[in-house]
Amino acid sequence: MTSPTPALEDWETLRVHPAQVEEWKRLGFDPFEAALAQGDGFTPAVAVHCRRQLRSTADRWRRVGLDSADGLRWHRAGFGVKEATRWRSLGVDVEVARERKAGYRTTG
Repeated sequence: MTSPTPALEDWETLRVHPAQVEEWKRLGFDPFEAALAQGDGFTPAVAVHCRRQLRSTADRWRRVGLDSADGLRWHRAGFGVKEATRWRSLGVDVEVARERKAGYRTTG
């Protein structure tokens, strides 16, 4: 028996401020888009003015399958989509990649 496809991570899992969930929904943001915007310092009141740019950013992560809590960790650590994808393909997690990028760790 095969297991069902996991559901898209929800608002709580992605730590979207509960008091703002309805506002994000009214703007048409899904949980990942809202979490990404929120992590970049946007509130729904501000995001309404840059909705297109925020969605474009989320779409870049979505296209490589990183529209998840893991993708948010990479984004919040300052990595772009291509860079995160490259590190992940090498089996490197976000914390090790961050150390290497900063020059603190050069091996393993």
